Amino acid sequence: MGVSPWSKFRYRAGVLHVLDKAGEDGHCYLPENKIVPSTKELLTTEEHEAEESGILGILSEMVTEEQLIKELDDELIYYKPSFFYSEKHLAKLLIQKLQASLDVDPERVKSWIERYTASRKIELSPQQYIAVLKAASEKLMILTGGPGTGKSFVTGTIVKLWKAMGRKILCAAPTGRAAKRLSEMTGVEAKTIHRLLEFEPSKMGFKRDLENQLECSAIVIDESSMVDLFLAHSLFKAIPENCQVLLVGDIDQLPSVGPGNILKDLIASDKIPVIRLTQVFRQAAQSSIIRTAHQINQGIIPQLEKISMTAQTDCLWHPGGTEAEHGVQTICELIEHYIPKTGFNPATDVQVLCPMTRGVVGTSHLNKVLQQLINPHAPGKDELVRGDTILRVGDRVMQLKNDYNKEVFNGDLGQVMEFDHIEKEVIINFDERDVTYDYADLNEITLAWATSIHKSQGSEYPVVILPLYTQHYIMLSRNLFYTGLTRSKKLALIVGSEKAIAIAVKQVKQQKRYTRLKERLESPHYGTLAW
Repeated sequence: MGVSPWSKFRYRAGVLHVLDKAGEDGHCYLPENKIVPSTKELLTTEEHEAEESGILGILSEMVTEEQLIKELDDELIYYKPSFFYSEKHLAKLLIQKLQASLDVDPERVKSWIERYTASRKIELSPQQYIAVLKAASEKLMILTGGPGTGKSFVTGTIVKLWKAMGRKILCAAPTGRAAKRLSEMTGVEAKTIHRLLEFEPSKMGFKRDLENQLECSAIVIDESSMVDLFLAHSLFKAIPENCQVLLVGDIDQLPSVGPGNILKDLIASDKIPVIRLTQVFRQAAQSSIIRTAHQINQGIIPQLEKISMTAQTDCLWHPGGTEAEHGVQTICELIEHYIPKTGFNPATDVQVLCPMTRGVVGTSHLNKVLQQLINPHAPGKDELVRGDTILRVGDRVMQLKNDYNKEVFNGDLGQVMEFDHIEKEVIINFDERDVTYDYADLNEITLAWATSIHKSQGSEYPVVILPLYTQHYIMLSRNLFYTGLTRSKKLALIVGSEKAIAIAVKQVKQQKRYTRLKERLESPHYGTLAW
């Protein structure tokens, strides 16, 4: 295109591209020893090798021009400004929250807990009791724990306590489905965080911020492991200083899709009160899904019952051969024959969750196969063909990116209701709300008979089918397997080889995310700007 291989313009674009890609992978910054080789690899062509000295020179210029921010830690690190200021300001807001707890009489709280539990004929475990007691006076608290440990029960009890204390309570979660569950759990209307903060498309920002904060004195944020750096920053800007905050989440799930590792960093900082629920209750322990999830977490390869019509448990395994092709065939047979016999509806109750998008048992291929199986072409059934994708009325689809105008967000599941071929529009129903898409906007959605485990966070399904094959080796990990399994409410069907299951349990592949929130919380004056 007439641009010199050594042009500063090209080198600058290369650096920004590498940092953008790092952000997509969850990082908030990159160290110099990562950014330089990655940029060099990106810019090198067959004819011209990019020069490290040129990249270092452009990094220096970008810092001078404030296109990048350089900090000196044990090593030199580079941030894009929006990441740097969001992380730094979020830490400041959190530290302000922690400076003073509320003056609450613990004896009155204990008395309320005794009366409440006696009237409801319920009992709190010692861990749960401490959680409710601390939630009365802490300005910021984290409640974490795996499935079956009573997070929902404790959250509901804390909300009742706050009501008795006269608090004005708000509840929110990252996804529509998680917000719906939170409403059921607390009896308080819960919204998605985006709705709570009142996104304004005209200025591409939230109405609720430092100048126009939320009107509340206590707030619950559920599924907080899904909250990324920018959403966390926007949220805490909008929370009044004296408002109590309860963050609820499962620390062993996958981290947020966006940049940062907020919940993990907050817990690791040791600055924020954390109640970790570990006791699995007897009723929950009867569920093989919950027992298996805890075994996976402990690195124990689970002994799974094989699928049969006389199966005794809710977490079953089908060997499905060692080849991925067998997996596709097995999944189809389960959906067509086994699942209807167990009383579930394949079209509404079943979600296939894959470790990857690519490959024979990846979401792309499986979606086409499952569409033909569950929602095939039929006379009179309206459909739309776009490239190699077919959309039909009745198809389950997923939103791929945040669309603030439509108020539909990355990961939301919907159903195709009707096509208007004259106006070139599609109506898709999301959580009982019809949303109109122009044909031109359909690149924002994809079929969702099968979705990735990453995209399933914050959702629950009656039946989950989880294909695990060694062709997914690069993605198999303990927290991926754990997250996928814990999406199932009533029945989990694992399809795949013993070897793949063992790899998933043994690989603790929580890729290190480059974040500095923990350090900024530990030391408010952390970091030296390097010019």
